[in-house]
Amino acid sequence: MDHVKFTQMKDGDKDDYDFLTAHETEYTKGTADRLLKALVDLDESLSGYQITRLGHSVQSATRAWRDGADDDWVVSALLHDIGDIYAPYNHDEYAATIIRPFVREQCT
Repeated sequence: MDHVKFTQMKDGDKDDYDFLTAHETEYTKGTADRLLKALVDLDESLSGYQITRLGHSVQSATRAWRDGADDDWVVSALLHDIGDIYAPYNHDEYAATIIRPFVREQCT
């Protein structure tokens, strides 16, 4: 099977959904790689500051790590501007939504 048989979700059968589950499971394994790519893309985002968004993100994470923060806080600091390219007016909410499944609530 290369794709599901249905065009509307309500018409899917067990084989369709088993197929999708396998694909989704495999796809989610690449989440970290996609987030790191999005992080690197911040190097080309909003300019005019003395440091790029990527540099700022790395600085933030480094400061959190040097301050003794745990992994959740360091990851949150690193990815806090990840949504700036797509959601410049609410990038904080965008980033929080993305990292919420991976860090404790306090960090979002």
